[in-house]
Amino acid sequence: MKILLSGGSGFIGRNLLNYISHNNDYDILVIGRNLEKIKSNNVEKFRVDLNEIEDNFEKIKKYNPDIFLHLAWEGIPNYSEELSKKNYLNTIKIIKMIVSETSCKKILSTGSCWEYNDGNSIGECREDQLVTSKKPFSIYKNKIFNEVYEICEKKNILFNWLRLFYVYGPFQRLNSLIPSLIDSSIKKKKYDIKNPKLKNDFIHISDIINVLKIIISSKNVFKVINLKTNSLVSVGEVSVRVKELFKSVSEASLKYSLS
Repeated sequence: MKILLSGGSGFIGRNLLNYISHNNDYDILVIGRNLEKIKSNNVEKFRVDLNEIEDNFEKIKKYNPDIFLHLAWEGIPNYSEELSKKNYLNTIKIIKMIVSETSCKKILSTGSCWEYNDGNSIGECREDQLVTSKKPFSIYKNKIFNEVYEICEKKNILFNWLRLFYVYGPFQRLNSLIPSLIDSSIKKKKYDIKNPKLKNDFIHISDIINVLKIIISSKNVFKVINLKTNSLVSVGEVSVRVKELFKSVSEASLKYSLS
């Protein structure tokens, strides 16, 4: 199976490559700009800027992927109108090119829990629930889902949209909540939590990868899958858990989460 992967140098992508790069059933081509971050073996890397995909598409066309895993999103944590629209346009552009110029059979891309009322929904978030968005990041994520779904429907291509909730684990951005708490504990510095009562649905990256393993090889999955635990934990409780963990394991083990 030939897999084209964008965003392989990001949080989800690097963890995914740790799995699929060891699977001999997969032939993998990773596209992007920051390919030096990718240490996985058995993958081919092609340096390309998605802003200029038209000038570099010939190699992708010749590669002719069976699956396109689109995990790239430039600029996080910048969620501005300008960058959100830029990512939207780049996503639609490359998917239209792949659909029209290759024999790709499946497209998988990632959404966000922020599609649900910009992350302010109360209660369960269901896959069939109407999403309402007012902020640029959420609006453009939702636009991508609707437009890519329509594109794939017309071409009879399987399309899976994974709405990620609050994912944590190795390779996460260092200024995210849990890595910041770990770093503060290691350095014995106070970490200021602005809203300790705020509750989120935290899910470990290993659970995300386990779902991706299934989706990559499956032909019958829902078009939208919410990746969450259905268990809300407050930011204050996360802080307490990190401090307790710091007391019980070695510094080297904690630093693993920051690498």
